[in-house]
Amino acid sequence: MNKREIVRELRLKLREYFPDIQSHLDQNIITKNDWKFFGIIQFNLIESFTVSPEKAIRESKIQINKIIKFYEQENRIRKLALKSELFIDENKINQNQLEEKFEYYQSHLDYWKKRKNAKEMYFHYEVYLFLYYKWMNNYELDVENTLKLILDLMAFCGYYSSRYFNLDKLGSNRNNLINEMKISSDVLKILKLDSNNTSDINILLKEARAHIE
Repeated sequence: MNKREIVRELRLKLREYFPDIQSHLDQNIITKNDWKFFGIIQFNLIESFTVSPEKAIRESKIQINKIIKFYEQENRIRKLALKSELFIDENKINQNQLEEKFEYYQSHLDYWKKRKNAKEMYFHYEVYLFLYYKWMNNYELDVENTLKLILDLMAFCGYYSSRYFNLDKLGSNRNNLINEMKISSDVLKILKLDSNNTSDINILLKEARAHIE
């Protein structure tokens, strides 16, 4: 099945599992931009489920190193600033807010270092699965059907690990992602975004803030 056929089958399943989607769109409960954001998430999931294991692992290592480098740099800047009362006074910086931001980035850095050292390899789709689940939660869409749609998508894409997943395992993974993943919309800027359309990327970054933060 090529990507165009996958998209068509996915849309049919989406309408089957969530028949109220169209009314949400007609009533602007789901905005045009958020619907486009959801489409970008789906596109990136298709990309993730159709790459080879070797490429997924290779890109995964590159991405995690980029994420860790980003958080290390953000932390280093704030750590230096916290050591200088003169810098804080001259720039009229709220020290409590600066400390909170430092702790925020430190917790994210700790999470991604842990993911890098985990036995199971991080895959690119985790970020987009996280955004997918958050998007579905935002509109209070049925969790079981949310999971069924992902299982269907794995099958459409011929995903090499699909045989290891069922509703229970995917549900457990979903809970772990929602409760444990730490990611800011800034990180999406440094990840490879599978779109050549700048406006699509800007929409992704803008809408992601509402779902991540």
